[in-house]
Amino acid sequence: MNLTFILEHPEYLLPFAGSSEDFNKLLSTGTYESFENRVFLCGSCACGKSTLASVLIGSTIPLTWKSTDGLVIHFGRNGINLETHEMVPLTGGIRDQNVLTKVVIGKPNRETVICQSVDTKQDQHTVSSKGTDNPKSNQQTIKKDTGYSSTVSHSSDVCVDESKDVPVRSKMTSDIEKAAPFSLPKINKIEAYAVRDDILKEIKSGQYKIKIAPSDLVDFGGQRSYDMTHQLFVQHGGTFVVMFDGSRDFHEPLEEYPTGDISNEIIVKHWVNSILTYCVDESDVADPMPMIVFAATHSDLISEDMQKKMKKQFAKKVTEIFGTHEMSKHIVFDPVYFINGTDTDDHEIGKLKDQLVTIAENQPYWGLRRPMIWVPLELLIDNMKKDKINFILKSHLSEANTMNGDLSLSDEQLDDFLLTQHALGKIMYFNQPNLNNFVVIYPPALVNILRSFITDEMFWPKDETLKNILRKMTNTGRINKRDLLKLWQQKHVQKQMACGEFQEFVIQVLVHLDVLVVPKRQSVENDADVDCFLVPCTIKNKIPMSFLDDKSFDKRTISLVYRLKKRTIPSSLAFKLIGAVSGIWPIKEENGRPLLYHSAAVLYVDSKTEFRIIIEHTRVIVYLTHMPSKFTISPDIAASIQECLTFTLNDVLKFYLTNIGKSHTNKDISNVFQIEVGEVCDRSPCVFPVTEAKRTSSWSCRFNQHLTKYPLLWIFDKTQEECPPDCT
Repeated sequence: MNLTFILEHPEYLLPFAGSSEDFNKLLSTGTYESFENRVFLCGSCACGKSTLASVLIGSTIPLTWKSTDGLVIHFGRNGINLETHEMVPLTGGIRDQNVLTKVVIGKPNRETVICQSVDTKQDQHTVSSKGTDNPKSNQQTIKKDTGYSSTVSHSSDVCVDESKDVPVRSKMTSDIEKAAPFSLPKINKIEAYAVRDDILKEIKSGQYKIKIAPSDLVDFGGQRSYDMTHQLFVQHGGTFVVMFDGSRDFHEPLEEYPTGDISNEIIVKHWVNSILTYCVDESDVADPMPMIVFAATHSDLISEDMQKKMKKQFAKKVTEIFGTHEMSKHIVFDPVYFINGTDTDDHEIGKLKDQLVTIAENQPYWGLRRPMIWVPLELLIDNMKKDKINFILKSHLSEANTMNGDLSLSDEQLDDFLLTQHALGKIMYFNQPNLNNFVVIYPPALVNILRSFITDEMFWPKDETLKNILRKMTNTGRINKRDLLKLWQQKHVQKQMACGEFQEFVIQVLVHLDVLVVPKRQSVENDADVDCFLVPCTIKNKIPMSFLDDKSFDKRTISLVYRLKKRTIPSSLAFKLIGAVSGIWPIKEENGRPLLYHSAAVLYVDSKTEFRIIIEHTRVIVYLTHMPSKFTISPDIAASIQECLTFTLNDVLKFYLTNIGKSHTNKDISNVFQIEVGEVCDRSPCVFPVTEAKRTSSWSCRFNQHLTKYPLLWIFDKTQEECPPDCT
């Protein structure tokens, strides 16, 4: 890809840049080369993910297992030496480098870029928000043949509950005090965060000695309770190390999962499919990201001779499972690394690190040029992270931006910048009404809030009142707002949620993400129901299938199936789809209990009509039942439900595509799934593609002969003639 092409097609690398004129303005103040990298550690419980993370960031290796509650992100704790091409931990003074590191290594190409900095330690204290809509994979840069620069580094560990309040050294302006009822950061002159002229001169002379590009490390907890929230942090630009305990048989049930049906194979399949479900743009052959490598752990429990044999067996096994996967270009099948995470000098870990470096340096975004005009705000955000700042009002960030004179961004460019930073996983920002007032400076802060109610039972609080709230929620999939606020009164959450305005903002974000769902109701009988939310991702009970035993069910029901052209539907997608659907139609209730289940629900249409939605494997199954008979199903009701479900499924898929940093806002992804219509036969949906159903009047299965007349009620007949104007 040459420079001329980039300048003529800025949307290829800068989808937020707008017109060519906007693009050129971004570059007019100069550019630097950027090297963004992220490594994700995922897999089963107790397989040693956090142990490997400790090796990679240079922390003390834990010798006893302590399960990760949610996820942990280590910002800038690991890096790549750009001269020796080695992966190294960043500790002490090395990891204290900030955005300046990536700018100076990135060979700035303009001398008069930013004014002189006086103090890079200005305190900011705030509360803010999380956001991200349309987080497109915005790799704001132009590729150059050589040169290196580091990613945004961050010196603090990720668990937000360890963050401490930072005292404000100077008073805020009266305008800012009036802007919000809670403590927010004073906006100091942005020059305090700017790149110094003397550093720029060192770059020109080649005397600047920093040679390591810091990167981020994400450690995912292994419990299935986190499937929904984990997907919010899965990103396109990075390498996933899918881990499993190599000392256990691949099919052996893992004792850490009480259901007794979870094995290494199940977890490995779950993660690979969760990562690759949203890789739909295979026309972009130059972009292999994300990449997946496999690592077996606990090699110290196996003899050396057996280790060699088992490595070959592991490689053979993952090849058997994923060798024919339609997204196999994203998978490294061989070798499968067999590591001992308790040994910092483990040879296999060394080879794994070499592989991670090779993948990072071959990313299409490695070395892309980015606008220097972004640097002041990147410096501001980076230093806020160092000061344990989690949230900020967007208006305060805008005010800081205006202080940059000719380096300030327009309002539209500021949104572009924030969306790009979100796509890189540095912040979270939703560019939507009611959600774009705040910016989440430190994304793991949202994890701390989420895990107050979306967590594994082993992490439930000791307080019996709070336990009962969580127990009721997992049984019914429903939580009252007042109970949610009680959970947020816990010490590790309350310091972030002390302000009512911010609590409301977080609730709106969680509703937008379909983590919380404001349910449609058949009727509002009491005030208590008005402040009630559904939480589909927490419910454990499976839908009883006894309705299929009713011999009259097939006479009253037509079926609809969405078949995804993937290996499986990740549970996070299922939760979000159920959440979105239950916000459109009311969940049916029996004996005061909502009929909401794990990846399934029964929804109310009218007093005689209901439909079930069940998500399993690669299918979304819908049963529409009319109590008198399927012959009297309203065509308008059936077709309206189908069109609404189709739109919702498209919307959910696009949400995850953009959330991982891929730009698919205007992309038609209807080819990701196939729509099939039919009836119920032998306790299951008997369906065939809608395109075929339109061409025939009947079809036969091995049990029955079926007419297409009633299954085609799912589809609006757009060829039907309308009444003439004089029709009465």
